[in-house]
Amino acid sequence: MPKATINLVGYYVGRSKVREGREIELSPQERKQLQKASALIDLELRADGTFTKQVTEGIWREEGIRLVFTPQKFGGKTLEEMIRAAEEMGRAFGLSFVFHEFYLVVKGEVLVSSDERTLLYTEFSRV
Repeated sequence: MPKATINLVGYYVGRSKVREGREIELSPQERKQLQKASALIDLELRADGTFTKQVTEGIWREEGIRLVFTPQKFGGKTLEEMIRAAEEMGRAFGLSFVFHEFYLVVKGEVLVSSDERTLLYTEFSRV
């Protein structure tokens, strides 16, 4: 696995924000979501190319100005382990989305969620 860029390695804390100048566009549901999202989101990028974000663990890599995250564990379990546990309990597994790749864009000293079309985004600042 290639070594991660040293200047990105470290601990970050994420906060939900509204894109500048678009506050008036928020629906009542989005306003509630923003209020609920006041909790901080922890992110650690390690030099060996691995990451931890809350209860998600995996690998990360750089692609130009964005970082690509590939989750490998959620709550300490792999996708296969979670599917097997759901099957053993006779339940349908509905959390596969937590294993989808996600992206953050490097903007100066912060990392931000990459979808510019959304009103709400998460901004990660170094601790």
